[in-house]
Amino acid sequence: FIQTVWEREMSEKAIYQHGSTMGPWRLLRRAGLAILAGVLLLIIGGMVFQRIGEMRAASLYPAPGQLYDLGDVSLHMVCRGAGDQTVVFSSGMGNPASSWRPLERLLEPDFRVCSYDRDGLGWSEDSGGARDAGLASDRLARLLDAASITGPVILVGHSYGGVVARVFAKDYPARVGALILLDSSHEDMGERFPPLAQQGFRDLLEGFQLAPWLNVFGVPRAFDLFAPAIDGLEGADYEQSLALLNSISHMRGTAEEARGWERTAVAGREVAQAGLGHLPLDVFVAGDWPDEMLPSWTEMQTELSQLSSNGQYYLVAEANHPQIGMSDKYIPLVVAAVRRRAVELVPDQAQ
Repeated sequence: FIQTVWEREMSEKAIYQHGSTMGPWRLLRRAGLAILAGVLLLIIGGMVFQRIGEMRAASLYPAPGQLYDLGDVSLHMVCRGAGDQTVVFSSGMGNPASSWRPLERLLEPDFRVCSYDRDGLGWSEDSGGARDAGLASDRLARLLDAASITGPVILVGHSYGGVVARVFAKDYPARVGALILLDSSHEDMGERFPPLAQQGFRDLLEGFQLAPWLNVFGVPRAFDLFAPAIDGLEGADYEQSLALLNSISHMRGTAEEARGWERTAVAGREVAQAGLGHLPLDVFVAGDWPDEMLPSWTEMQTELSQLSSNGQYYLVAEANHPQIGMSDKYIPLVVAAVRRRAVELVPDQAQ
């Protein structure tokens, strides 16, 4: 009997000790499951939020132009105005055609203005292939053919679109009457920026490649992460452009352009080596860069203005990188340059 009582007491003590030992583990397991469930709910909620946002954007912002079949891909372009001379806009990395609207409106009364989305961007289809400035230049030539734009155009390129525009001007010189660059990317900026900025540039390219995945879960849409890319736009122009930046497909196309930067830089160096002859060229430079970056940036931009013997350099002191092509405060300077170059081209076209 004594032995039985002792064994029972020891058994109950073991159960008590075992329970007290396992209690914290049970709590931790339950807490872990709760956290996991919360994370899964956030992921699913983000994906639903993104899907609803994209459906709403597709309804609110249908393509303003049309798709042109180029064989390997169909690209979207919209042309407005009815002037005798055509101005074509080449957007920066990540920027849709809609980001040109403030500048287009000022030119529409006197020019035919055309903006387009490169492979995978905006309203264009995605080829599924590689992207770089050389490929973009060839596709632009085919796009102009498909849209029956045959005469020399005034080509305006912003940021990455400036590299595409330079390559196009070299590859198809008869198709460009004048070239206007707005704070254009430079093929050597990844090597010639100060060391900290070089790392920042590499981080930017990697960030673009991460962006489509962030968009899958609605993160940029929830926190307006891409709003700085369209600083200067307002109202409907801002809302439409931000909706495209927040789309998965648009940022997937942007990621492919970022992935092909090294090939784009090679194409840019080929332009630097060949030069642009006497092509009318205006280079507008944003002055609102960090102090440690501005000297190397202005040096590289000066080099771009010297690609042509007919090049001009303009420093827009207070403008930042996106504002120089999007803000109503600065784009009148670009409009004046377009009008001046257009007047210069009239005698040449008459011949």
